[in-house]
Amino acid sequence: MVSNLKNTDLKNIDLKKRKICFYFIVIVSFVFIFAMNCFTPMLSDDFDYAGQARSATGLLDLVRQEYHQYMTWNGRSVTFMCFRIFLNAPEIFLKLANSIVFIALSVLMYLNIDGRKEYDPFVMLLSQLGLWIFAVSFSQTILWECGAFVYLWGMTIILGFMTLTGYLLKRFDKNGRIDKDILWAVLLFISGWLAGWCNENTSGGSILFIIIYMIYRKVKKVRIPAFLYSALVGNIIGLGFLVLGPGVRTRAALAADDNYTGIMAIVARTQKLTLYEKDAFMVLLMIIAATMIWTVIIKVSDGVDSSMLDYVVVMRRRLLFLFLHFATVYALALTSLPEIRAVFGPGVFLVIACIQGITDNMYMDSPIEEGKSRSAGIILHFVYISIACAMTIYLLFDIVEGAVNLQRIRRDYDERIAYIEEQIALGNQDIVVAKFHTDFDCRYTCAYEMELSDDPSYWTNVQYTKYFGVNSIIAIPYDEWAGTYGQ
Repeated sequence: MVSNLKNTDLKNIDLKKRKICFYFIVIVSFVFIFAMNCFTPMLSDDFDYAGQARSATGLLDLVRQEYHQYMTWNGRSVTFMCFRIFLNAPEIFLKLANSIVFIALSVLMYLNIDGRKEYDPFVMLLSQLGLWIFAVSFSQTILWECGAFVYLWGMTIILGFMTLTGYLLKRFDKNGRIDKDILWAVLLFISGWLAGWCNENTSGGSILFIIIYMIYRKVKKVRIPAFLYSALVGNIIGLGFLVLGPGVRTRAALAADDNYTGIMAIVARTQKLTLYEKDAFMVLLMIIAATMIWTVIIKVSDGVDSSMLDYVVVMRRRLLFLFLHFATVYALALTSLPEIRAVFGPGVFLVIACIQGITDNMYMDSPIEEGKSRSAGIILHFVYISIACAMTIYLLFDIVEGAVNLQRIRRDYDERIAYIEEQIALGNQDIVVAKFHTDFDCRYTCAYEMELSDDPSYWTNVQYTKYFGVNSIIAIPYDEWAGTYGQ
């Protein structure tokens, strides 16, 4: 009895320590991402949408604006409607909300890892490292306001829907039913609709996710619950609203490929997407391959006579997300090729697959037992933890340096805006401002890709001009501007 009490106490102490580490990782990540959000200024399309949103007289006016965009340009109404609403609030609320959504996405990634411990700090650390280090075009998909709502917010809604569906399936399989099944069916229909209406290729990935679960249950002759059908129907309807919108066709026509048509256009896009795959995901693909090789080695070394199907069963969770990754990347070959930031969502699927593989290896495929497996398990734990620590140290230095540069860019931006407002107050309608200092460029900003030029008709210059309501705004190098216009 005493021994059992002691074991229970030790388990509670271990859980308490894990909780502290878990929340510490989350809080530190939130502080860093919130600081970086605050240091990131409005850029490019932010001015267009801010000008529209702040001219609205109320929520109904914002809905009218989004309806106009849906009919003429873009079908991603769910995320853009959120964007318009937050643009009407003080800037700090948008930055705070964006930081919370970043943390929410990392938690959803964590929740999609099977076999983790309760409050597993190592898995949470891997989720944070996966987003901070491997997120595609971090500056454009997470920190740039317009891009964050399209990609970060969109992916969070999609993964939230997938996570809820998976959670309900586990409850259903455990209990043979779920309470308030009609309410859950309605909720999954609505959340599926929203998830389908977020982002073309990644929303399609959530539909694949549901279909794969249905096929798996059909093969295993396990009952498919009603809420899974409602989730699928809602998801398909949402994607239909997204891809069949009149504005989507208009935009697609303007962005159509000029060099190839028909099957050759698909081949050319596939080749370009493969280059995206190489540039953005080479390290992650090597990691997932390594986890699979290790699983096979452990099974063989333990004398387990396994067929290919047995390996697939053991690795089914990581294979699921790996398949979703490839499917959502190469689905883009069916449309005009977008910027690389469009594979942000597929990148999240791949990170989940990698973390699942690492978790399987540490907690399932390589149990620490006597003999060979014990040695292999200790070595594997050492390797994984050492690499994670090294990545964390690298990331901390990188974040600090990046945050300092972002703050410097924000200072340049604040000076620019103050000067524009001063010139407008003086009645000047043709304004010359300074460009951002070129020394502050880093991977956490896209300010230089969206910088003003000395041509008043350049697209970013036009956005500034419309927002401030002047004849023209141009930018010249900072030193040149300071010598001529500085005070």
